[in-house]
Amino acid sequence: MATTFRYANYDEYGRISQFLHDYWANNHVYCRDKLLFDWTFDRRDEWSEGGYSFALAEDEGQLVGILGGIPFSFNCFGRRSHGVWIANWVISPEHRRGPTALKLLSTFRRPDFQPVVAFGINAATVPVYKILRGDVLPPAPRYFALLPEATGRMARVLELANPSWSQEQALGLAERLVIPRPRSERPQTGTAIPERWDETDWAEIATQTVGAARDSAYLNWRYVHHPRFQYRIVTLPEGRRTGLLAWRLETIHRLVDGQLVPVDLIGRMVEFLPVSNENAQRMLDAFLLELDASGALGADFYTFHGPTRTLLTTGGFVDVQTIADGQAVPSRLQPLDGKSGDILSAMFLPENVPPCTLAPDCPWYWTKSDSDQDRPN
Repeated sequence: MATTFRYANYDEYGRISQFLHDYWANNHVYCRDKLLFDWTFDRRDEWSEGGYSFALAEDEGQLVGILGGIPFSFNCFGRRSHGVWIANWVISPEHRRGPTALKLLSTFRRPDFQPVVAFGINAATVPVYKILRGDVLPPAPRYFALLPEATGRMARVLELANPSWSQEQALGLAERLVIPRPRSERPQTGTAIPERWDETDWAEIATQTVGAARDSAYLNWRYVHHPRFQYRIVTLPEGRRTGLLAWRLETIHRLVDGQLVPVDLIGRMVEFLPVSNENAQRMLDAFLLELDASGALGADFYTFHGPTRTLLTTGGFVDVQTIADGQAVPSRLQPLDGKSGDILSAMFLPENVPPCTLAPDCPWYWTKSDSDQDRPN
């Protein structure tokens, strides 16, 4: 009997969870946390098929392959369409030589989903995406800001992540990550998504960017209503517009005798949408003061967007890919791991969408919060 393909029903979480455990990763977070799984793959306002946005391959009723899809509204300079992020593409060993994997992918590579984006792919799958004529991107640029008083703390984190390093080597890298002190006075900021965000802010941002439509519906789903992380919103008005920044506080842990032991605190910035250069600097100042008050040693941020990367550099953030030993700055923090944290991606784009590049004018506004890259481990 031929392998069949369909989308998952709501009562099939158990089957999917077990398959993830058996063939993707033991005790993966989606196996432990149905609420997080539902938040990710039950987006009824973006998915019209009913059930989960999760494709299944079956051979005589036995599950032999899965592919998750996270549907989103795609924006291209103000034009809106449907897009999908794909995740958890895995086939059972006995079906990996046949067409099962490609047929699973085709369940989301359909005309009403433009584009299809795989964010956070395994390096071993890069040749597959190239054969399929997908655009394989360089690692997502990562920016880091270390608070001036935290060089010693960061050096300790680096030594724990890179056991062969000397204290001098770790301290040298930490010192290259330091951001200038923020201004002494913190501007008056807000803590919620502005009521008129869609009309006054997103409407303008949309005409200048490519990527997920970051309207209030998206921002509320992604940050305000996240089932596990508590994101913090920083807003700063300027004229009729309002700049917006989102971040969360994370505890760095290391693994000791099978137990997670706290090491330090770090901020993970996941959204940065300023109104102007001045607005950007003032928001970053407010953010750094919040980091300091929260006990964090610093913060990181991933983005391809060229103008945003320029603003970050101007504000003192360091592109870790451009400094000596920068790749040794750990990004896997649960537990702390010194292996490369590069985030690779591939995408299938319609012809009228510009490619995502590392050019200074790249219009793709894309951060670590896209797809499911910013989630509990």
